[in-house]
Amino acid sequence: MFQFWLALDCGTTGVKAALMDTSGKTLRSAYRAYPTHVEEGGISEQDANHWWQASVEAISELRAIEAQAIALTGQMQDVILLDAAGRITRSVILYSDTRAHEEANEINRKIGIDRLRQLTGNNQGADSLLAKLLWLTRHEPETLDKSDKLLIGAADYLAYKMTGQSVTDTTTASTTGLFNIQTRQALAQDVLTEMGLAHINRLFPVIQTGGTKAGSLRAEVSRELGLKDNIPVFHGPGDAGATTLGAGSGEIGRPYAYIGTSGWVAFTASQQAGAQTGVFTLAHPSPEHYICIAPILTAGGNLEWLRGLFGEADVGQMIRAALNTSPGKLLYLPYLNGERSPFSDPFARGTFIGLQVFHRREEVCRAVLEGIAFAYRHILDTLVTDRIDRLTLTGGGTRSAEWCQLIATIIGVPIAISSDADHASARGAILAAQVASGEREQHNYSISAEQEEIFEPQAKLRQHYDAQYTWFKAAYPALKPIFEGLETST
Repeated sequence: MFQFWLALDCGTTGVKAALMDTSGKTLRSAYRAYPTHVEEGGISEQDANHWWQASVEAISELRAIEAQAIALTGQMQDVILLDAAGRITRSVILYSDTRAHEEANEINRKIGIDRLRQLTGNNQGADSLLAKLLWLTRHEPETLDKSDKLLIGAADYLAYKMTGQSVTDTTTASTTGLFNIQTRQALAQDVLTEMGLAHINRLFPVIQTGGTKAGSLRAEVSRELGLKDNIPVFHGPGDAGATTLGAGSGEIGRPYAYIGTSGWVAFTASQQAGAQTGVFTLAHPSPEHYICIAPILTAGGNLEWLRGLFGEADVGQMIRAALNTSPGKLLYLPYLNGERSPFSDPFARGTFIGLQVFHRREEVCRAVLEGIAFAYRHILDTLVTDRIDRLTLTGGGTRSAEWCQLIATIIGVPIAISSDADHASARGAILAAQVASGEREQHNYSISAEQEEIFEPQAKLRQHYDAQYTWFKAAYPALKPIFEGLETST
């Protein structure tokens, strides 16, 4: 049994490194940010070299020489292409990139929406790797020609840098469209051929159960990171899977929510989600289980956008100032990069409704905070048919107690924040590795009541937010044709 673990979560805005003990308790942690390149037309990219440099810096700050094993997790559904020498051949196309909407429509016509959903477990839109790879085939064939490996999650890249092995996990693979949810293997060659992607399977990484050992830390890398030679590196589930485990929802039971740059509501289930629910089905590390997840493409990322727009230095201070104002009627739709659930629309956009001349930046920010909370209520209503008595919240958004209180009030159920909620994904990556290596039997950490902070809904604001939520749900259907027209018009 390993007493000390180094866990890395390579997310959308930065990498979190944590030294944890065998029970998942964080002993020390560090964080390094990196930039995202965005352009009009749904383009969203990052440089994987930034991921590695940020990881090196975070681990150096951590001084984790006592680490006996490494567990990895991170953002999923990316296109990461390497040449035979392991060099990046182009910028990473992120999960939030939606430029390939024409290719997505073509694939759905060729294969059939129902057949594709049956094979992959989910609808496949512009965010699918199927569409993105077809886009590359048509617009950048030279990039694919010089590429030797395709990695599909940030943890894949870190594992490759550390061990030299090209591997991914079943949870990450199930987000891409390249994965058969029933066989838990890559799509058959004949299906890829029908899509015009016959040449892609030569690039595929090895697909393993989340938590499986990827290899051992190479000597030259251990010196770069200041770690012991030859320690084992475990490839945990992608961030949604790892967070599900680390939040205490790794076994069948109550749902939880994650609020970071992106977000979701999810739970472990014994069956796939219904085809028309707007809920995605991901592979759980246990082959008999699934993770049912309703994702928000842009959650806290709306605040990062607003912070940059207003030139605010600190997000926490911006939130506090906004929530010191009174609730109003200004509505905000938080769809800056399109949306994935409870509807899938790459053309949906962020929108203010009811903006007036007297609105100040604090009131605009409050509307953004409320709009994100309404989006969580919307997907919770879609995902869960039975009323729940509370919702566990994880992720970086939990650092603001004021925002947690607002979310509890808007959703209408108590919000539970576990201690160290910001490191749930790192904790889950370790838990998956412990199960895969036989140290634990179940994907579950016990979280006691003493380890949680509870935020109760404010009853006096219930009527106001119920009314606002009604208008929030009505806004997108009314604006949908305008969103599409703006995006597709010449």
